[in-house]
Formats: sequence, structure tokens, C-alpha cells
Amino acid sequence: MFKIKIYDDYNLYKKHTFEFEEGITCLIGKNGSGKSTLLSIIKEEIDCYYYDNEISEKHNASKFGFYGDYDKLVLSFISSEGQNIRNNFEYIIPEIGKYIRKCIKNKNKQAIILIDGLDSGISLDYIVMLKKELFPLIIEDCKKNNIEVYLILSANNYELCNGENCIRVSDAKHFKFKNYDEFRKIYLK
Repeated sequence: MFKIKIYDDYNLYKKHTFEFEEGITCLIGKNGSGKSTLLSIIKEEIDCYYYDNEISEKHNASKFGFYGDYDKLVLSFISSEGQNIRNNFEYIIPEIGKYIRKCIKNKNKQAIILIDGLDSGISLDYIVMLKKELFPLIIEDCKKNNIEVYLILSANNYELCNGENCIRVSDAKHFKFKNYDEFRKIYLK
């Protein structure tokens, strides 16, 4: 288990202690409730890998142009928001692998991966694929190297939260949802 006590200047969390279980944890709450802010605070406090789709999307387009990768540059301009998020995240997957290799090399006991805004606009089938294929690979790779892994994701949809440990950012309460109606009720509270 990994814990962090938050004393933030924005008074969003009222000095809550957030406890994360090994594996996947989804941060839930309405837009503007502090999911991204919480991830940003955690990023400043601990050694981790941090991905923010909003920042990544803006930087990738200029990076493609700078390196002369005009096919990807054009693709970023003509793609939907969800497709751009998907393209950018696939570009980031090797960086997550490098972070895990660094944790193994440094004999870290924990690998903490923060992912912000991944489910903003991407298709449900892509979310399901990530949960069935990519996230289990990350978890298995860390486990076989005796590293506790914490994938902490900001979440706005049920598909990402379904079956996962969830924490509501407004009060640090833990949930595991059995169905969409239960998720909706807690998410909107």
C-alpha cells in the first residue's frame, strides 16, 4: 500500500490521506473536482512516471513538425480528439517501459505511474484493450521483478472504472462498482 497525505493550498482535499492499493486505482469525481490537481500534487511529492494527455497532445504536434515527421503532424491535425489521445498515448507506452526498466535497475520497491485524462474522448474499445492487454503487462512485468506497481488514473467513465479500485477525490473514500448505476450515483454525488 502507498499513502500520501495531502495539504494543498487550493483547499480541495481538506487534508485527506489518500491510500492506494497495488494495481490500478481510478480517481473519480466530476469535472473540476480535483483529479488532475491531485495527480499533479502527487507528481511533485514522489518519484513517478506522469502522463497528461492535454500536455502531451500539444507537445506531440510541435514535436512532429520539429523532427520533420509530417505524416504524424498532418494526422494530428485531421484526427479527432480521441484519436489524438490514442496516438499520443501509444507514443508514450515505450516511455512507461523505460520508467519500469529504470525502477528495476535502481532496485526500487515501487513503480508509480500517474495517467491523467486518458479516457477523455477515446473509444470504449480502446479503454477495454488497455485494461485487458497493456495494464496487465505492466503489472506482470513489475511483479516478476518484485516491484509493487501503482497505476493511478483519473477517470471520467464507467468502462475505465469497472472492476477497479476507485477513490473519490472529494473525500478520499474507496469504491468498487458493481454496475453503471452505482458508478453514476457515486460519481455525481
